[in-house]
Amino acid sequence: MKRFLAMVFLTGLVFQAGCGLDREKGILMAAGPYGDLAVVLSDDALRPGVQQFLKTFNQEITFVIKPESLYQIDVLGPDNWDLAKSYKNSLFIVRLGDGGPVEKKIRKLISREALDNLAEAGGGVVKLNEPWATYQLAIVVASPDRNTLTSILHRKTDMIRDLLQEGNRERILRRARYEGLSTDLMSYYWQKFGFILEIPNSFQQNQLEPDGFPAVELMRTGPSRGVTISWHKSADPAGLLEDLEALVALRSEMGTKVHSEELVAETLAWSTGTIGGLECPKLTGAWNSTTFTGGGAFWCYFVPDIPGGRVFCVDILVYAPGMDKMPLFRHLEAMVSTFSNIGPRS
Repeated sequence: MKRFLAMVFLTGLVFQAGCGLDREKGILMAAGPYGDLAVVLSDDALRPGVQQFLKTFNQEITFVIKPESLYQIDVLGPDNWDLAKSYKNSLFIVRLGDGGPVEKKIRKLISREALDNLAEAGGGVVKLNEPWATYQLAIVVASPDRNTLTSILHRKTDMIRDLLQEGNRERILRRARYEGLSTDLMSYYWQKFGFILEIPNSFQQNQLEPDGFPAVELMRTGPSRGVTISWHKSADPAGLLEDLEALVALRSEMGTKVHSEELVAETLAWSTGTIGGLECPKLTGAWNSTTFTGGGAFWCYFVPDIPGGRVFCVDILVYAPGMDKMPLFRHLEAMVSTFSNIGPRS
């Protein structure tokens, strides 16, 4: 049964990649990283309110000791709005009725139905896929009233951030499928260990059950970053997720056995993450190597496998001295978001 499910899943991925290959060949692809964001104003008078919104929207994430912004943002006014055409991500703040070049362009991009809905509701948020190039996403926040526009930005901050984050994840995965996945390795992991993970061809298996420890490690260099999947027997997987000290111990053991590292206790922090569409405990922090002078940051997700009597530890880490970590973690997070222990999803 596992073999059949794996073949169905992998055939589906090949089909998707093949479609992308035909559809994307010869079409301009948006340049730049997924962490760049153009914020376009239809009216320069919107600038003060938008700057306040961006302080909340553009969260900072600390990697070991260095905080990094979620996005590198360029704010563009109506006179140079067309620079946004070259960004993978753009956020258009539009006062409907101002008659300027930004509003005119947005009215051509948005469907008649969406424009009618905006007018009826007094404003709102619209998502545009690939307005000028492939792998491009634009979010439009529009209203005929300037104060309402500012209110929408503040009320919908989380929604706008989530739309961009989800859009980045989808496009990173789409590109990986287009460039090719290690389907043989993916099928092997499903049949032998009972988990699915989309593995780009750029990643190689670095370790397989080292010294009998139940884990696999996938790595990519230039700089070094990787994904480690380990699993731990438990009579009560769901209950184990409530014991944060036990989960730290699981991550610590994996670090010792697989990476020859130790966790930096004072850096550890808990939050809720999402793997395969399911919420789960997420542990972040720093690691130090026990074999060389150096360390880095990690994110670790804990996923229960109730039928199998296990808890999976899905871990991503980076060793990139002097480099920004957010772009690397963004791609790794997209990769592990495909993890599943219940088989291919329809």
